[in-house]
Amino acid sequence: MRYGVKERLVGAIALIALAVIFLPFLLEEERPPAPVSDKIITPAPPPPVEVAVQEATPPVLPPPWRPAEQQQIQTDQRDHAVRLNPEGGVEAWAIQVASFGEPANARRLVERLQQQGYHPYWRRINNMAVVFVGPYVSQQQGREHQDRLLQEQGLKTLLTRYVPEHEARAQGSLPAGNE
Repeated sequence: MRYGVKERLVGAIALIALAVIFLPFLLEEERPPAPVSDKIITPAPPPPVEVAVQEATPPVLPPPWRPAEQQQIQTDQRDHAVRLNPEGGVEAWAIQVASFGEPANARRLVERLQQQGYHPYWRRINNMAVVFVGPYVSQQQGREHQDRLLQEQGLKTLLTRYVPEHEARAQGSLPAGNE
């Protein structure tokens, strides 16, 4: 008898739930559709805009290069290989030398590298003091100094893009004056 009462209760609850769900659909009155207007109202067009166009003037071009000058320029460009980045600055490279948890360790390494003729600096990145050497205007020049650091110092380094000081300041990676 025990099981019969439970089954009846479950059946009654199921029927009540179905009634609650479907009864509003059955008792709902049909509503008339919303009226649709045949008239379309459009705003008046704006007045035409008057634009004054100046006559184009041809650009003033410099005199053409002589072949000797052209060859000299091409040779100079191959030697330096300076490229601009999309923001208009010079694309430069830096060598990441080491990362330290303590800024004092980074300062000691910077001093040591300065004594050996490098151009080191350090930045605070993700709560780490990261020491860099550079910048170098070409990737090849950066790789040469990277090899030299490995041979002379035994430092395994990473060649990265140089982040200028104004960008580092905006990112908050420049060390504070007291560090």
